[in-house]
Amino acid sequence: MENQMIRNIQQNISSASLRPVYADEIVIAHTIKSNKEKDKKKVDKEAHLHLVFVDMVTQRPVDKVVISHITAKGLYTALGDTLSKLDKELKNNKVEKAEKIETDYIR
Repeated sequence: MENQMIRNIQQNISSASLRPVYADEIVIAHTIKSNKEKDKKKVDKEAHLHLVFVDMVTQRPVDKVVISHITAKGLYTALGDTLSKLDKELKNNKVEKAEKIETDYIR
């Protein structure tokens, strides 16, 4: 079932009319919300990261994405894995015949 869900997501991404936006820099901010109920001694906290992508030619933000703390941890791991693969591929002298697109799914 999970494999089918990932295939559906990949198919929806490829058929969507998303316009690629290129950014040179990223500004990262975070928010933490906390709530303590009178009856409970425990404090409930929630954190989100705000990623603001900036085009340095125009010096304007091009998009803002807000992700949860848990999603940010998954993104950190996926970026590390992807960058390792890219470093190996870029050092390789082999010429690829077609453009290669790989996707990772983060929860």
